[in-house]
Amino acid sequence: MDRRSPAFAALAALAIVVLGPLTCAAAEPDVRIPFANYGGINDWRADGSSAIYIQGRNRSWYHAELLGSCTDLPFAEHVGFVVEPNGEFDRFSEIIVGHQRCILKSLTKSEPPPTKAKTKGKTVPTPPTPQASK
Repeated sequence: MDRRSPAFAALAALAIVVLGPLTCAAAEPDVRIPFANYGGINDWRADGSSAIYIQGRNRSWYHAELLGSCTDLPFAEHVGFVVEPNGEFDRFSEIIVGHQRCILKSLTKSEPPPTKAKTKGKTVPTPPTPQASK
């Protein structure tokens, strides 16, 4: 079907009415951590085996979702960051955990990672304060 034909125009108009305009309103702008190859990443925290929190040099936190499971990530002591040729870490970058390359699915700005509750919901009695002897 030729794109200039009236039938193509009618079909395109019908598709817009039925499907709606194709927009990406939910898409967030690309997030990048600049100078990742020159100390641009200060800290990281595993978020299970499929995500990681990364802190940039400017103390901002980012949340990177991985394309698949990176099985050793929750137990890793060291992580390698594979950056783009321009030195930025973005959603096209990878992390290396042991001998496993983990590909990013997305990279977004986030709040700091949640802190671990050391007591896991249990109340811990506070030790008594020493009394001054008289």
